[in-house]
Amino acid sequence: MAAAAIHMMSMTIVIPGLYTYLISLGGDVTQLGWAFAAYPIGAALSYRYLKDSPLGPIQDIKKFPTSDDKKSATLRSRCKPTTRLTYCFLIIVAIGGNCLYALAPNPVAVVGARILVGIGGGAMVLSHKTVEFSTDADDVMVRSRMVMLGACQSFGSIAGIALGLALCAVPSFTLLNHSISQPKLCALAMAGLYFLLLPGIWMNFKPIDKLVYDKVDERKGEMDVPPSNYMGFARFGVLVPAIVYDRGQARPTSLPDVFSTAVVLVLSFFLNNMMTGIEVIHGVFCHDEFSWGVMDTTVTYFALILAGAVGVSLTLSLSDEVPCNRRLFGGLVLTFVTYGVMMQPATPKEQYIGFLVLTGCCYFICDLALTEIYIDKIGEEDDCRLTSTYKGLLMNWLNSTQSFARIIGSIVAGYIYSYYSAQSRIPHRSFALYGCGFAVALLLIVMTIIFYKRFILRSQEQQIMQPDKIPLQPQQISCMDESTP
Repeated sequence: MAAAAIHMMSMTIVIPGLYTYLISLGGDVTQLGWAFAAYPIGAALSYRYLKDSPLGPIQDIKKFPTSDDKKSATLRSRCKPTTRLTYCFLIIVAIGGNCLYALAPNPVAVVGARILVGIGGGAMVLSHKTVEFSTDADDVMVRSRMVMLGACQSFGSIAGIALGLALCAVPSFTLLNHSISQPKLCALAMAGLYFLLLPGIWMNFKPIDKLVYDKVDERKGEMDVPPSNYMGFARFGVLVPAIVYDRGQARPTSLPDVFSTAVVLVLSFFLNNMMTGIEVIHGVFCHDEFSWGVMDTTVTYFALILAGAVGVSLTLSLSDEVPCNRRLFGGLVLTFVTYGVMMQPATPKEQYIGFLVLTGCCYFICDLALTEIYIDKIGEEDDCRLTSTYKGLLMNWLNSTQSFARIIGSIVAGYIYSYYSAQSRIPHRSFALYGCGFAVALLLIVMTIIFYKRFILRSQEQQIMQPDKIPLQPQQISCMDESTP
């Protein structure tokens, strides 16, 4: 849990001061977009290697039985050996990446440093697998512990911004002939936290035992597939899918809906692009429009993250009464209206802060609703183990879509802002920036209207409703006098 929180801190702590740091090294906003994309790229590289490596000694892996039936065969033969040395190596890579970030001589080194930190953050896969296989194949336990893991990741995201805000009060100083400002100090602080984490990982991390793996693996299909969000760069980690699983709001049905799942992937891609664009442009926009420093930028970004937590809490209070398709539509409409209000030549500070709060809140309302719909539309196979495998595969598709959107959105947002930062185009910059989000939100609303009825949870339709939840039926009154023959 501590490792999960620190991985998330390493993602968020440098975001508010990243643009100021790049300017001091001679960078521009296009390099800012690449610096934002660097962390998810590094995490994706690490994930690709670690996703099939839950086990320990290679001699145990060779003992796994194989099956002639390809559809029912497990993925155990693909597993790579994982030892505590692997985890510690990734921690050392993260330490080196943070140190390189603090001592970077140019913007290219900053991008490379964020890739290394992302590779270290990819160790979230091992934390996720450790929690999954510590549940003794108990369905209730795996869901509750995944919620706890997501809560720790969310705490890490918020704590990273809070620590960065606290470090704003530390005056600059010189270390080894290098001037250490707030952005550099944040990276050094994360290197220190990773260094403190290293002995704990070395002494306590153990590879998953083969007997434990076999026990859990045999029950897959009987137990629900654990929420999968291995990437450390997800804003609240595994919290959103874990909440959906834990509350039982969506379950695969016997009627797979491939078309609806594809539509949800498209919606999720564009929604994450919008949110990523806000994060990338936030620092440079506040610097250019309001002449804010690192502290003001950090405070407002902190408001954005806290608004996300409010959105999650609001969804939990409404989920029992308001269907997910209505929550999705309401969140998108509010986002659409918010972007529309912002399309004006000048942007007041108070209005911009309100924009951040509303969009941060609406993003998680929509994200939770989309996750519910996506899980519900997956469908079941005849074999429960195939359902488990299929469900895990499609959830990885959703995670990959979100990670790809974050990478592409970061790069594109940097180039868009750079294009409209030319002297002749500055008067149109606000219209261009908010107009992109306005158009995307309008597109998502139209898609939601078209598929509104298909976004109703099938699993809830098939459930027996409680008496107090049954809607009122129209009363039928007979006008015939039954006493007369």
